[in-house]
Amino acid sequence: MRLLALTSLVLLSACSGKDGADDPDSRRDPVVAAALDDPLMTDPDLVSQNRGNAALDGGLPDGALPPFKRSQEEVTAARTQAERMLGRPVSPAPEPAATASKSRLSGAVTLSAIAKAAGLGGNCADQLQYGFVWAARLPVPLPVYPRGHTLVAGGNDQAGCKLRAVRFVTPVSPAEVIAFYYASAGAAKLPVRHTREGDDDVVAGNDYALFARKRADGLTEVDLVTAGP
Repeated sequence: MRLLALTSLVLLSACSGKDGADDPDSRRDPVVAAALDDPLMTDPDLVSQNRGNAALDGGLPDGALPPFKRSQEEVTAARTQAERMLGRPVSPAPEPAATASKSRLSGAVTLSAIAKAAGLGGNCADQLQYGFVWAARLPVPLPVYPRGHTLVAGGNDQAGCKLRAVRFVTPVSPAEVIAFYYASAGAAKLPVRHTREGDDDVVAGNDYALFARKRADGLTEVDLVTAGP
């Protein structure tokens, strides 16, 4: 009995003398080590990860975006990538076929409200699931503009729904954004028309609508909604 009691005391002393959370051996598990050593997603550059635009292709978890750049070099890189995606230079879109004094999106704040105002949400818009991964699930001809910075994204793949709604910003001008989507939709044989609604330039077809506007800070803000069977 004395030997058993002494052994118990020794074990208790050993446990209380060292906190497992501080034990270097506890970091040998690769999953634990990665979680502890991974840079915080508030790191402005995420330089140690070098993941570029992974947030737009599902490579980063929700809440992590590539660092946004608005330099002339970034604008040039975005234009170059847009041309590469189209396989040719991006021609200007035709002049707006119609003009309205007020945008359909006026007063729409949430993505759900934006989808409904665009005429594409229906009941599917009431149950949007939010997450940046939805930006990567846009139809191939209607992706987030090259090197664009996604602000919020949502979607719904429930039965009878295939809805996507994304808001992003880019330093490229609204006219260039409109030209890219007009050309991309046309190349995919999608119905496409260019109109003007208030401060918004709009490119739209049967199952999609894109609204681009110039913000006070000089950036172009875009709301893109797509729907499908």
